Amino acid sequence: MNPMLTLLTLLMPLALMAQDTTSARKDTTFTLPPVTISPIEARERETPATFSNLNKRELSERYSVQDIPVLLSGLPSITSYSEGGNGIGYNYINLRGFDQRRISVMINGVPQNDPEDHNVYWIDFPDLLGSTDNIQVQRGAGSAFYGPPAIGGSVNLISTPMTPEPSITLESLFGFQEYGDQSTALTTRKFGATINSGLIDRRYMLHGRLGKITSDGYRENSWVELNSYFLGAVRFDNNMTTRLHFFGGPLADGLAYYGLPKFVNTDTKLRRENLVYWETDSSGSSYSYTQARRPQEIENFSQPHYELIHEWRISRAVSFNNTIFYYTGDGFFDYDASWADTSMLRIGYSYGIPASQNPANTLVRAFVGNRQGGWLPRVEINHGSGNLTLGAELRIHRSVHWGKIQFAEGLPQNFDPDYHFYEYNGEKDVLSIYVHELYRLSDRWSLMTDLQLVHNRYGIENEKYLANNFSLPYFFANPRAGINWNATDEWNSYLSLAFTTREPRLRNLYAAEDSYFGALPLFYDLPIGVALRYDFTRPLAQPEQLLDVELGAAFKNSDARLSANVYWMEFTNELVENGRVDIFGQPVTGNAERTRHVGVELDGIVSLYQGLSLAGNVSLSSNKLVNHLTYLTGYDTAGNQIVTATSLNDNPIAGFPGVLGNIRLTYRTDRLTASIACKYVGSYYTDNFKNEQNKNDAYSVFDAQLLYRLQRTLGTEVNLRGEVRNVFNNLYFAHGIGSGFFPAAERNYLFGLTVIL
Repeated sequence: MNPMLTLLTLLMPLALMAQDTTSARKDTTFTLPPVTISPIEARERETPATFSNLNKRELSERYSVQDIPVLLSGLPSITSYSEGGNGIGYNYINLRGFDQRRISVMINGVPQNDPEDHNVYWIDFPDLLGSTDNIQVQRGAGSAFYGPPAIGGSVNLISTPMTPEPSITLESLFGFQEYGDQSTALTTRKFGATINSGLIDRRYMLHGRLGKITSDGYRENSWVELNSYFLGAVRFDNNMTTRLHFFGGPLADGLAYYGLPKFVNTDTKLRRENLVYWETDSSGSSYSYTQARRPQEIENFSQPHYELIHEWRISRAVSFNNTIFYYTGDGFFDYDASWADTSMLRIGYSYGIPASQNPANTLVRAFVGNRQGGWLPRVEINHGSGNLTLGAELRIHRSVHWGKIQFAEGLPQNFDPDYHFYEYNGEKDVLSIYVHELYRLSDRWSLMTDLQLVHNRYGIENEKYLANNFSLPYFFANPRAGINWNATDEWNSYLSLAFTTREPRLRNLYAAEDSYFGALPLFYDLPIGVALRYDFTRPLAQPEQLLDVELGAAFKNSDARLSANVYWMEFTNELVENGRVDIFGQPVTGNAERTRHVGVELDGIVSLYQGLSLAGNVSLSSNKLVNHLTYLTGYDTAGNQIVTATSLNDNPIAGFPGVLGNIRLTYRTDRLTASIACKYVGSYYTDNFKNEQNKNDAYSVFDAQLLYRLQRTLGTEVNLRGEVRNVFNNLYFAHGIGSGFFPAAERNYLFGLTVIL
């Protein structure tokens, strides 16, 4: 949804109220500018796309303290998991099984995926849901016209937190965690304050929100401390609307990015462990060796966001919209590197340390500093028979990465504490243009066509020691077309066809921050005798290409909203997980020559009786490797290396559950909202070899929520909130990668109080 639509909808009652509240305004009519809807937003019975919405009421009822992926996991085909186990801190989302690196994520239409590694760090948006009015999730390819091309789909959060009347809101929440030893502890706290100015001089509105969330986490040393702010201002002119946003918040957390072996799930003590390394015995039913994560392994980071969103209504038929944004992101994480020797840390004889004398208990500090700015212009033209949109995207990203020894035993007295044993600058430039047409063929038929032309460029500069510097461009054309048919006033159906290409991550080309322990550029070698070792114009990892067909139908009346769709996603060079993780716990991926994803999604809500409603969704899918060879390295009895090619054709793809389901029963009155929800996730393999030991078992989990609004007294409104998560105390793994699994928290509670003045 376009930010202006929600904001102006909020202002409409105010415009009417303003005519009657004071005698000075009785004869004054406040004229609101016309509403313009962004082409990013899919609309029922008009846009041929598969999508779901969470509106302002649903967000206010369901959001308390959990991160965005947890809240979204009730929508069709979405799963989430948390490194710390309790849904606060580092959380991840999968859409149709595709991880968030292949989902286009936007806030107010601004791309949020990291330009280098494509990931989305939801922890950098603490408490953003408290300032969010609407979320739309589109499923399938090409659902975003700019930003990272959508493979699994796109998520767009709209933050328009201004209110038509002045208000002050104070909020506090407390969370309690049960443990297997029958103890219960206060583990989570949230405090927040919000101020809205209301409409000032019929032209301005201001908003400010400050908050703090702290949690001990469920796993050991998985604590988080999240500080948040959201400052916003809007100005209305006769034919213009201008908004400024400034949001973010410094954070600190304890690292917990490795999973655990499968056997720990039923042991309420072992499943809470936070290990930096572990081995199991031959049966896989007990540990043979473990190394606990050190309390000093922490992270500090801050990523402020600056946005200027401007809409100029040139005429009734033409509008010109601009978004200018700038992000910074600076921080570090300290991690155990007791395994690193003198040569790895590149200190060697520079400090008189022989190779045989290695530092002990090394702790490495990895720093990243990001700068990203961009401009998103678009022109929208209503030509009578439809709407034409012409737009562009310009983004420039620059980064610096370095590592140093934060602590180690056995270093010489003259060792420079700021010595960087790796360092490089990352670059990413993005330029794209797009055209979008939504053409009304008749009262019941609409045709949509899109074309996006993209130029991306990766670069690494100033790499210390190895000088593996390169600049690699990519050019893509991503078309999409679809048609919608409103058969009756209640029934509609649609068909869409999209082709999307997306470049690999920078780490698929060269994990330069891992060069100190052996990572090499993943490019073809140059012929022998050429001075340079690599041909930096020929990367081994190829862009993934997707052809996606979506067919759906929907029914809507005053009592029900039902939809069904099928999809067929045919991939070339899909980047699939191979069951291994890198040093930072992230899945290692590689190209599969051909893959296929086919599925059915059902979604709906039905009013049962006077405030009682039932909502639910079911997703059934088949996700297969059609043509994929993997190469395994081994050794013969003489110690010679042997490389064996193994076909994985027809194997299920790691990380893709075949069955997903959600159901929610909700009861609403004027003051009370109560609901109970159940989520079911079917089993899935965590590697591509159909290894039964590497399989995340099916699970179901129930959550209950209650929100009660007290009678407004002396102009003050008080809301009480209560939640029970994992009602039946089910012990389950929310996700798995290879042999590592991420436990979900046991039963926990949350109680909150909100006061609106």
